[in-house]
Amino acid sequence: MNNEQPKVLFYEGINGKTAATLEQNQVIGQFVCLDADLNPNQHPVYQTIMEKASAAAVSCPELQMEDTHLIIHTGGTTGLPKGGLLSHRCEIFNSFSEICTWGLRYDDKALILLPLFHTGGWNLLTLPLLHAGGTIYLNRQFDPQKTIELVPQEKLTYLFGAATIFRMIVERPEYESADFSTLKWCMSGAAPTPLNIMQAFWEKGIKFLTGYGMTEAGPNNLSATPQFMTQELVEAKHLSVGKPFYLTLPKLIDDEGNEVTTPNTPGELLWAGPQIFNGYWGNEEETKKTLVDGWVHTGDMASVDEDGFYYIVGRKKNMFISGGENVFPPEIEDAIYSIPEVREVCVIGVPDEKWGEVGKAVVSLKPGMTIDKAGILAGLNGKLARYKIPKYVTFVEDVPKNSVGKIVVAEVQKAYGKAED
Repeated sequence: MNNEQPKVLFYEGINGKTAATLEQNQVIGQFVCLDADLNPNQHPVYQTIMEKASAAAVSCPELQMEDTHLIIHTGGTTGLPKGGLLSHRCEIFNSFSEICTWGLRYDDKALILLPLFHTGGWNLLTLPLLHAGGTIYLNRQFDPQKTIELVPQEKLTYLFGAATIFRMIVERPEYESADFSTLKWCMSGAAPTPLNIMQAFWEKGIKFLTGYGMTEAGPNNLSATPQFMTQELVEAKHLSVGKPFYLTLPKLIDDEGNEVTTPNTPGELLWAGPQIFNGYWGNEEETKKTLVDGWVHTGDMASVDEDGFYYIVGRKKNMFISGGENVFPPEIEDAIYSIPEVREVCVIGVPDEKWGEVGKAVVSLKPGMTIDKAGILAGLNGKLARYKIPKYVTFVEDVPKNSVGKIVVAEVQKAYGKAED
């Protein structure tokens, strides 16, 4: 707020203490309370203001497509989040891409599982589905039991969320008998999804897939198109994040900036198209690093198979080099997730005198289950090259995550980055 200097804050009465504190800081000029019956600070009430509004249609002829519609914050795991500037042009073309790629209709319904301070909360299903004339449902906060109940009650057709959200759903006792027959598909993003979570939905006859997006580039970037895929193809491509959305333009480049065109060869993923952002609020330096000649540099390493399906192999900055070989943690994490006792895992590189860097797995286990380091390493034999098998394994109660359930590698590195079990 100090950085962006908002003019007005709308708040619910239950957040009255926070609003009072912010008012003392004198950063925001105007406060509006959304509750007529709970207004602890005696600020103007939203309903009262709206009663004075004119019924005439509102026109804003000076509005331009490049004007900012939303500021969505991103990349706050190593410092203050950057405010991504999403224009009206960006939002409209994001909706076009999603409506065309997924075939959204006026009779589709979705419960929004991601928070509205997250790009996925706004741009995955919320605005696109409203543009298509469909229906959205909002909860004050995610509740797995209510989600299970709401699917048959309201005949929902889509669910999109982070892997942690779907884990919480399948771990509920109600899930086994849950009726999800109205769902056309479920999709996860933000982080890799363990195979056992996908299988829990496949066993109910639901197509569960994964996608990829980035605040600065959409986030409607990569997705499987389940309406055109058999269940066999869904399962065969379960490690993929799909193909580019309609209107989005991807490119892979090597360390010298040359385009990578060979199948199954990793390169940094770049995005262009009418859906990309306009830069960061008040941060020209970071804008120039990310937005270069009309291309958004994601920092994500990806490859494309012979069928055109994309795979995220890791973050460029999270890759580590062991004995001269590039190692991407997601491949190792996927192998560890195949071990039945494992609930969550994050693999990082730590210093090693002989090899330069070696892998370390930070693991949390499913409730009531036990396994030791030897068991983890035994479960990886034959699944990974020897240099990819972690040298260290640390067991924790919970792997550090952010507010949308995405594992924060920087926090894992900070807490567990020593070369020890």
